[in-house]
Amino acid sequence: MNPPEPQLCLFILSGEHETLPQAELCAALEAEGYAFTIHNRHRRILLLRVDPEGAKIATQRAGLVNHASIVAFESPTIEETILQFMKKTKFEQWLKPQNRFSVKITRVERESIPIDVDELQGKLGSQIWHVMNGSVEVDLAAPDVLFLGVIAGNLFFFGPHLASRDRVGFFQRRSPHRPFFVPSAIHPKIARVMVNLSRVAASDRFFDPFCGTGGLLIEAADIGSFPIGLDIDISILAGCQKNLNHYGFNFNGIIADARAPPIRSEKVEAIATDPPYGRSSSTKGSAVVNLIEKSLTAIADTLVPGGYLCLALPLEYFKEEIIPKDSFEIVEMHTMRIHRSLQRHIVVLQKKEQC
Repeated sequence: MNPPEPQLCLFILSGEHETLPQAELCAALEAEGYAFTIHNRHRRILLLRVDPEGAKIATQRAGLVNHASIVAFESPTIEETILQFMKKTKFEQWLKPQNRFSVKITRVERESIPIDVDELQGKLGSQIWHVMNGSVEVDLAAPDVLFLGVIAGNLFFFGPHLASRDRVGFFQRRSPHRPFFVPSAIHPKIARVMVNLSRVAASDRFFDPFCGTGGLLIEAADIGSFPIGLDIDISILAGCQKNLNHYGFNFNGIIADARAPPIRSEKVEAIATDPPYGRSSSTKGSAVVNLIEKSLTAIADTLVPGGYLCLALPLEYFKEEIIPKDSFEIVEMHTMRIHRSLQRHIVVLQKKEQC
């Protein structure tokens, strides 16, 4: 059976970072096994040619991608032109008689061309109803098909909505909602980004050698992978267990030093970690750079060849020399501001095939 033809799909990126949302989306598609090509980018709008099912799955597992839709047409943001494109669009490929539908228009840029969104939504809904000869009905509360219009400056995109990010889920997984937390715990959205950058697939083994309270493990478990966490502090590991159980997840918790992880014989498919640093995190007396350098050498032995490792580090602690060059290649690197006095590198490494 031939794979579905890729279609032009639109993704609304969160805008919380310049490079991470696109990198996360592409990594999620790779993890799920969907080929794609980048068509274009308009600030927060990313256009890819991809199987719509892949677009849907990748958006649902993303932390920094807000929405995905198929592009039925692209038009200048001029009402008359938009309505002309509507008349030419074959809506029967997405709608069947008796289906319920709705239209929603959103702006993604403040300087977008002035237009009455509510009025345009009504006109586009009426146009769909007429194109379908009245065989469908409008239902704003529970539509079978939602059509999404996106205004991005002088461009307008329109097509059936595929998926949206689970905002409620991320809110519910924030540190204050967990039974055990520390102030330095990573935000669930950033944890999810790191998990996705590790290219972990559902049912893969995911390893965090500095698991702490389990933020990365929770996000990995939520997309269906099997989480393995290691920490040197038994009380922190016990808290991590509480947190994963709180969200209905099981995991393999190991009390050990990341410089000597006891899982080298059965390798994992993906790793992401946020090593300890600063006042709120414990390094058990070890210098941070030395701890990370020795841990990376040991961690390399736990990862399958070709597997990915995503690492978060403050700028002052990251030096390329700490990366074991005989084991890893640097794939990508992103800089993220946490607050005025702290910036972090998020680094993605891939283990060399011959290792």
